[in-house]
Amino acid sequence: MNASSSTLRHKLWSVIRETPILPLFLVSFVLALLFVPYFGSPANLQNYLLQSSDLLIISCGLTFVVLNGGIDFSVTSVLTLGSVVGAWIMALSPLAPTPSISIPVAIAVMLGIGLLVGLVNGLAITNLKMPSFVATLATQLVVVGLAVQFTSMVSKTSSISGLPEAFFALGGDAPYFFVPILIALCVWVFSWWLLDRTLFGKRVYAIGVNPKASFISGLPVKRTIVMLMVISGIFAALASVIATARNGVGMASLGDKMFLTTIASVIVGGTNTSGGHGGMSKTLLGVLFITLLNNALNLLGVGWYTMMIVLGFLIALSAISSYLLKNWDAWSSKKGKKSDV
Repeated sequence: MNASSSTLRHKLWSVIRETPILPLFLVSFVLALLFVPYFGSPANLQNYLLQSSDLLIISCGLTFVVLNGGIDFSVTSVLTLGSVVGAWIMALSPLAPTPSISIPVAIAVMLGIGLLVGLVNGLAITNLKMPSFVATLATQLVVVGLAVQFTSMVSKTSSISGLPEAFFALGGDAPYFFVPILIALCVWVFSWWLLDRTLFGKRVYAIGVNPKASFISGLPVKRTIVMLMVISGIFAALASVIATARNGVGMASLGDKMFLTTIASVIVGGTNTSGGHGGMSKTLLGVLFITLLNNALNLLGVGWYTMMIVLGFLIALSAISSYLLKNWDAWSSKKGKKSDV
């Protein structure tokens, strides 16, 4: 009996040490069900899953980059530019009267924007030797500026409306609320498979741990970095498709508040910003937890800036807990040696 209970405690401790976000999410979810008005209603739970869908997609792309020891600030600019360009194609371009043509063309162009931005980032990092922080921040500023300028040229307001109703299904418009959720799940499963079940995923982890040693051992470091930035860009563009369809308009401000929740989902989920440690399962839990907080605080009438404070504390707490859990075994072994003496 004692042996079985000891084994159970060991397994529970292993789970908490590897994914501390899991018990935190479960406790928070139960508390929200008990104490937050209307949180457990079917309409709100559906809204909760819809809010998680585009965040999960963009967070999966960012997870690849962070695992490699990088960062991608440009994901929100892809959201913005993709949204306004796609909306223009569907609402104001010569193709607008024919939704059966304008919708697929708009989606293809939006994904192309993500691919192009990701490629520029990857080449700037590998060929120009720019840190990912600098390269993606520069791209972010340029692309957001282009999005704002484009919107002001084609519309009198800061948004572009008049999108075809068929496009709204991608955003979860009734009765198609499951569509963006299924898309997000497919993206997550593909990302998990690519990272955990392929040689490419092993390279991502290896380069994240030690890029110089990976290069010396013959791994295609530059090509891998470019591919990761392209994946991040395409995933951000796909998230832009879903977010634009859910909002019903193309907005130059679509990505304004998205980066904080995205990076919080990745870091709070347990992916290490120094690279080499983390994964898609952790990001999924991070997304569900951050969306849970956002949803519950909105129902309680808490403002966005208070949410920013909460996210800031969570990111700091995540970093501290990660450090403590990482070094717990070393501290325990030292204490054990001292007691033996």
